[in-house]
Amino acid sequence: MNQRVSQPLFHPVNPTYPVILSKVGSREDGLDIDKIAFGKADFFYTVSNLENGEPGVSEIPKTGNKLIVDLSDSLRPVTHAASGALYGVTETLPSDLESLVAPLKPRMYVQPARSGSGHQQPYGAAIPVSERLAFTTAEITIRLADINPGWTYLFKGWENWEAEVISVINEKKESGRNNYYGYEIWNEQHGTWDAGTNGDFFSQLWKPTYDLIRSLDPEAKIIGPSDSYYVRSRLEEFLTYCKHNDCLPDIICWHELGGAQNVSSNIDSYRALEKSLRISPREISINEYSSSTHEYEGAPGLSASFIAKFERKMVHTATISWWFPNLPGRLGSLLTAGNAKGGGWWFYKWYGDMTGHMVGVTPPSESSDGIDGFASLDLDEQYASVCLGGNYTGMVEVVINGIPSTFGDSIDVKVEYVPWTNKDAPVSGSIIVSLTTYSVSDGAITVPVEVTNPLYGYRVYIAPVGNLAFVYATPETVPNDFALSQNYPNPFNPTTNIEYYIPVSGHLSLKVYNSLGQKVATLFEGKQQAGKHVAKFNASELTSGVYTYRLESGNVYLTKKFIFIK
Repeated sequence: MNQRVSQPLFHPVNPTYPVILSKVGSREDGLDIDKIAFGKADFFYTVSNLENGEPGVSEIPKTGNKLIVDLSDSLRPVTHAASGALYGVTETLPSDLESLVAPLKPRMYVQPARSGSGHQQPYGAAIPVSERLAFTTAEITIRLADINPGWTYLFKGWENWEAEVISVINEKKESGRNNYYGYEIWNEQHGTWDAGTNGDFFSQLWKPTYDLIRSLDPEAKIIGPSDSYYVRSRLEEFLTYCKHNDCLPDIICWHELGGAQNVSSNIDSYRALEKSLRISPREISINEYSSSTHEYEGAPGLSASFIAKFERKMVHTATISWWFPNLPGRLGSLLTAGNAKGGGWWFYKWYGDMTGHMVGVTPPSESSDGIDGFASLDLDEQYASVCLGGNYTGMVEVVINGIPSTFGDSIDVKVEYVPWTNKDAPVSGSIIVSLTTYSVSDGAITVPVEVTNPLYGYRVYIAPVGNLAFVYATPETVPNDFALSQNYPNPFNPTTNIEYYIPVSGHLSLKVYNSLGQKVATLFEGKQQAGKHVAKFNASELTSGVYTYRLESGNVYLTKKFIFIK
């Protein structure tokens, strides 16, 4: 959980030469600087550039404002890979797992092997947390390094370590549960392992612990090295040793805590390293991720850029970091200090709602924390969902290609956003911007989305006309006293009655659409008094078929289907 940022500071003598400081090794208790680089003022360097010996660039990549979604480009089945958190759950918090955790469809949480007195973390031991989460989709990573007390880990010698690891393994096996992701052997070796006191990390800790796990729990996944940030040379040293000593981890992990801009290049670098070392591809877990401004942890807009890149690069799991030890059980700051839903919770709920397959999304720049997005398509349920955000304000053109022909020539498009002020501000739900019927041209539409705040998250939801009823019929989005009843009779020939109720006077419309999403009748449009109303529909001039009727009033949109038989 170490902070890394870089910023240009001008040389005190020659102001045309900036000093690039790469700050590393920072926690709540201090800051270390291990890199100082001098270069010309017209070149820019990131931490990744400095650590991996890469050249700077002559200009900062421009982000642009067009996000291209290709619904025909299926990436993989939806896994909600990036929905977990580091130390996100404790033995008691959140108290209501069914309403606060299960709806997010979490993939994995990283939890300390042991917690409490004598251990690094005071809360959240992996085995009892796995019991609490057994009814959810979440698996648990057991972070063995947290057996030790203090930070930066007081290692008490092999005998003590071996006994503790054996105890954890036995307790895990005795639990009889299978919701474990694997064992993470150590955490942030280069800042937490004292080679002068404890000896060589590889031969004294990694290899014997690896062999111990394999002997006692041979089917379990082993995870490592859990580097504090990606450095190719470090991983090369680690993988080379592991290959030659038969102790390669099943899952490779490192942290991404400096923002989303380096995520894709780091993953590409790692995949190239695997090939150069002739190592079979490993699953990748980004076991801590966050903006470098950690007060923004869990903010929807900044999370969007991370999740988008994790999905494109097929990351297996990713967990939001946890930088506030005095406030445990917050799902990586998706909940407030009082365990209420924050803006981040609602954004990750959109992620959890995704079903079907993830599809390809092309941002303006891959090497930026600017506007980016991730999207899914469910052909069975007939909808597509695009979530977006990033370090950007202004208008974004969301170009959606490959719209299935089964959606029809016209589709309903809902645009909404979830606000975020800070991690302790409760949010009651999303805010609907618009619901518009679009004509599809060559399988594509372009939806303008105005990003008013880089911390907000946005969603574009598309479906055949009439299929958005289930999205709006929820307590968070539709007041309970709005009602649209099923028509009677149904099926009908040629007339039927549609009853609806509105709680306050205001403008509304009641329209009918065919199966292609084309409007065929307007039953009412204008201002109407509060109360119960009945509209009569005569379909004598239409052909037999299934039609949809839709009531719109302000931000409320209710739809139902009916059948006309001649």
